[in-house]
Amino acid sequence: MAIQCDTQILSILDRAQQGKAPSREECVQLLDLADSSLEAAMMRGVADSIARQRFHAPMLQGQIGIEFKPCSADCQFCSFAESFTQFDPFKMAPEKLREHTKAFAESGKPLTALFLMMPHEFDYEFLLDAVRDVRKIISPECRLVVNIGDFTETQAKELKETGVTGAYHVLRLQEGVCTKISREERIATIENVKNSGLDWYYCCEPIGPEHSSEEIADQILLGREYECYQHAAMRRVNFGHSPLKANGSISELRMANVVAVIALAMIENPELTSIAVHEPSGAGLLAGANTLYAESGGNPRDTKEETSKGRGHTMQSCAKMLEEAGWSF
Repeated sequence: MAIQCDTQILSILDRAQQGKAPSREECVQLLDLADSSLEAAMMRGVADSIARQRFHAPMLQGQIGIEFKPCSADCQFCSFAESFTQFDPFKMAPEKLREHTKAFAESGKPLTALFLMMPHEFDYEFLLDAVRDVRKIISPECRLVVNIGDFTETQAKELKETGVTGAYHVLRLQEGVCTKISREERIATIENVKNSGLDWYYCCEPIGPEHSSEEIADQILLGREYECYQHAAMRRVNFGHSPLKANGSISELRMANVVAVIALAMIENPELTSIAVHEPSGAGLLAGANTLYAESGGNPRDTKEETSKGRGHTMQSCAKMLEEAGWSF
């Protein structure tokens, strides 16, 4: 029995292999594919092949949550949201930060970037001190990235002068609906990052089953519009007191399909250096991703104060997952 494939999808994939990124409408078509369909499997395979030719090597990155507290942004997918958080305010002591940093830097695995994470409202001077401390420990080649709330262009330039090389900043799915932050604020900070010369790390997140293909495509393509340095996909993690728990979660296969669409959509972005899948997923590494994050400290997807004892992966487990997917260090 002959297997029939959608000729429109085949045409999109053929053009992708020739270096032509799909349009917004074509991204929606790809996201509409049934996760387990032959066309989706072919899409993941093409995206994986393109990514391996483009990136050549894996990226192993670490993140330390150095501050958390009840947060007035009140994001319904975040364990720090003030309306339902179970965390007390916390700032990581300098000696503890150095301990976590050394654990990443001296793991025996190649740390390509270290992220410092804080809530939407954060202590800027505390962050500058943390950057100075961390920069003394990690190698000059290791990139230092901040994952923080909105900030000004002046602050972006000061962070760069202090030793930061990039910033992770995202216009989240349903921003302003599931959060108390406006889309305009998030976009303004992305522009501040770009204007300061910092590398811009982006992600389509936090993806849930209620998000339409159109919503997801628009979030993906913001990374193309502003030419992100790294793109990624992250599914929403539901915990006991999250208001979005009733909506359920997407599967790893669905997330892998989103990763594949990202890889195809970003073909013509000259700034792109890598694609991450988060939380770490073997399926995503076979669909266009080459980057994983290990984590310690606070984590907005965890209910444990120290995520390395909860959801957070280690450098070793991430490295093993990358190697199992055929990404060689």
